[in-house]
Amino acid sequence: MRRLVGTSVARREDPRLLRGEGAFLADLVGDALQFAFVRSPRASASIVRVDAAKALASPGVVTVLDGRTFARMAGPLLPIYLPDPRFAEATGFQTAPLRVDAIAVDRVRYVGEPVAVVVATDRYLAEDAAERVEVEYRDLPGVYTVADALAEGAPPVRPGCEGNVAASLRLAKGTVPEGPVVVEGTYRVGRHSGVPLETRGVIADFDIESMSVHLITSSQIPHHVRTALCKALGWPRSDLRVSVPDVGGGFGTKANIYGEELVACVLARYLRRRVAWVEDRAEHLVATAHSRDRRHSNRLVLNYDGRILGYTDDFVVDIGAHNFWLGGVTANGAIHGLGPYRVPSFDITGRAVLTNKTPTTQYRGAGRPEACFAMERLLDRAASVLGLSPVEIRRRNVIGAGELPYRVGATYHDGQPIVYDGGDYRELLDRCVAEVERVDLDALSREELREGERLGTGYAMFTEGTGLGPFEVGRVALLPSGGFEVSSGASSSGQGHETTLAQVAADELRVPLEAVEVTHADTGITGEGIGSYASRSAANAGPAVAAAAAGLVDEAKRELARLYGDHWRTDEVRLNEFGFYHPDSDTKVTWQELALALAEERQDAAGGSTAGSAGAPLIEREHTWRPRTVTWTAGAHAAVVALDEDTGLVRVLRYIAVDEGGRSLHPSIVKGQVMGGVAQAVGGALFERFEFDPSGQPLTTTLMDYLLPSTTDVPRMRLAHVEVPSGMNPLGVRGVGESGIIPGYAAIASAADDATGGRTHMDGTPLDPSVLRRPR
Repeated sequence: MRRLVGTSVARREDPRLLRGEGAFLADLVGDALQFAFVRSPRASASIVRVDAAKALASPGVVTVLDGRTFARMAGPLLPIYLPDPRFAEATGFQTAPLRVDAIAVDRVRYVGEPVAVVVATDRYLAEDAAERVEVEYRDLPGVYTVADALAEGAPPVRPGCEGNVAASLRLAKGTVPEGPVVVEGTYRVGRHSGVPLETRGVIADFDIESMSVHLITSSQIPHHVRTALCKALGWPRSDLRVSVPDVGGGFGTKANIYGEELVACVLARYLRRRVAWVEDRAEHLVATAHSRDRRHSNRLVLNYDGRILGYTDDFVVDIGAHNFWLGGVTANGAIHGLGPYRVPSFDITGRAVLTNKTPTTQYRGAGRPEACFAMERLLDRAASVLGLSPVEIRRRNVIGAGELPYRVGATYHDGQPIVYDGGDYRELLDRCVAEVERVDLDALSREELREGERLGTGYAMFTEGTGLGPFEVGRVALLPSGGFEVSSGASSSGQGHETTLAQVAADELRVPLEAVEVTHADTGITGEGIGSYASRSAANAGPAVAAAAAGLVDEAKRELARLYGDHWRTDEVRLNEFGFYHPDSDTKVTWQELALALAEERQDAAGGSTAGSAGAPLIEREHTWRPRTVTWTAGAHAAVVALDEDTGLVRVLRYIAVDEGGRSLHPSIVKGQVMGGVAQAVGGALFERFEFDPSGQPLTTTLMDYLLPSTTDVPRMRLAHVEVPSGMNPLGVRGVGESGIIPGYAAIASAADDATGGRTHMDGTPLDPSVLRRPR
């Protein structure tokens, strides 16, 4: 039997999704009561009065709760993730205490914040009644930009957050010299979000016998959700089960905790009914967490031949009214700022700043694309000052094979030293240049350029720590059918876990792929887990599932010895694609035969009854994989763009990505992950931006305002995967989920500058057509 890992088998989940047989959250609502929110129209105001009398008298309404009533039922939500204490000590990392009410109690801090919740027999009636809730506000001074928030005497967004700085750090090595060549820049990346095809939603079921709640949520992190909600509710973990159905995209927006999840749990127990909420697109754009919104002020010190001597960066990220991931989001902006280059000395400071805008969270890359944009754009500026090409300045500074593994001289936010464990970063750049040279630019000019357009080519490189711990759980079970069930804490939102984790398990079990089914993440199946984000699933869930499957094989051998005697001593029994066998015997026992024997034994023990156990696992094993630290990936990307000199509009015609990854579990899925990231980079570089007016009112409230790339905006791509197996996990994998998006912003901006003949130096995204237009 051929090994499945490393081959592009047909994706297991695709047939049912293509047939329209997926089970997304909105498909599961059924006859549940539905709730809708009264959301604040003010960005900063005190709540004087909430009058729900008219709403309570509306048709179909079951109850209405305001913030003060809800606060008696549940406490506030707290941050999900803070860096390791060793990182905090090394960087002086500090955070302010953030406590976030699911429903505002005394004041509102952004437009869209929930002020009350209305429960009715259907969504339409709930929304109608919500419009009848009368809320009296008293406007308060607010801060709507980072400059406003950091100004002396600025009104605080939250109590206990001095100067509106929610987190700060300093990552430094050595002393950055003053010369001889110094280039400086200020770079901004706009406020974006994942905007997945499926909006958020939650369903909560109450079980009267156990007095417990089963929360179904469109989330990437069900175990984190359970932990956070139980803290807020004061419930033991046994009172709350959290599971996910099919999830229609997440990109980090669903790797978050939301007040709506807490509200659902409270309502289900309070009403002892099944309740549901499914977000509409208007709610999504103002109330689901945003991301990015950073400014980097940086400085490169080089010698006259273009070699880096030192780097400084001072960045601020506008996190809006709160961010439950502010530790990781802030730390990532510092850790990933150096790229794949030799930087002998550096001094990077960062702050996360509160404003009266929509809260933020992680979004694909989570601080890495912004840090990459700042470094790569400044390298392009340095190349121009020194009279070097963008490729040559990178070639003189990129880390080569003889220098790897490379100790950066700083601490990762898991508390471990940063050590790039790659193969040859210079080779990535050389291969990327070679791939660009294979593009026939003359033919491209003739065949695809429109009148008034000019071609431009730009480059960018990156590094990323992938496979973030602290752990992940895998579980493999033998079922009475003779098939297998695989589960883990890594929740799929389109990454192909049903295929890749089945490949891993099938190889260990020596069975066909069809014999393995992968379940959705569920705290009722795997009691612990972390989730899917930060390019971590394959590198953590993969080894966990592999070890659990190997453990199941060992358990099966013990069962064979118990059932059939000493002839089946576990240390001599072997397994191949035909079943278990002893080297000195022709006898074989297949997995199906073992399952039948164990099922009959179970039935005999139960007096012939199979009630409640017909589909229950016969034997199962669970394994917790704990990586020592992250494993690094890197890449060199290039964009070829067409610039309309009259309008300043940019089209990306070709995109080249040469990435160093580990062993590919499924090469086509790896390719798809990179392509998806590139598509989002195109959107972020050219189109996407949430905007607010001076009073904090959102101006981007529909998909006519928040522009997303369409299929005609996504370029043809040339992708190359340089396989360098990682030594950090037994499968040799590295994460690739964010490789496409991290350098994309910078590469496209560089290409746009090249198309102007070097007349411009784009310092922000989305790129400004008014700057790129030919001067008149």
